[in-house]
Amino acid sequence: MIKLKCLNCGLTVRREGSDGDFCPRCLSRENRVIQLINISDQQATASPATTGRLTIQTISRGDSHTLVLKGELDISSAPIFEGTVTDICANGPTEIVVDMGGVEFVDSSGFNAILRTKALCDKHGCEFSMTPAQRRVERAFESSRLLDKLPFRKPGTAADAAS
Repeated sequence: MIKLKCLNCGLTVRREGSDGDFCPRCLSRENRVIQLINISDQQATASPATTGRLTIQTISRGDSHTLVLKGELDISSAPIFEGTVTDICANGPTEIVVDMGGVEFVDSSGFNAILRTKALCDKHGCEFSMTPAQRRVERAFESSRLLDKLPFRKPGTAADAAS
């Protein structure tokens, strides 16, 4: 079943029963027009989610999940990334690997989203790791002093899981 979800307040409604593509709760409570996004009650294995300039492809093998990120992990896309990890963690995975190889840019919101998702995985007893990003993004991790605080693995590891 296809549903619509508000990324601002979390409201989820059935697509068939919806009057439009905007969140009625945010419209009435906050007088804000927030567009709803399509979601499914079944986990997609190969179709990427896209927001702005970030694409997230989720690849699942049993209880192990690889999120392949491409584009920019920034203030506009960080909530989508966190929401994707939260949805996966709700199903009790044993491992989440974030493949950063396609990330071209990350800002402080992206760094915070990564740290929060690592904490969420720790809370759920799920192993969390990342593959290195492109060189200029790696320099951003280095300058923010996060390179040594996050569990990075060799680049081929996530790609092997994705194939």
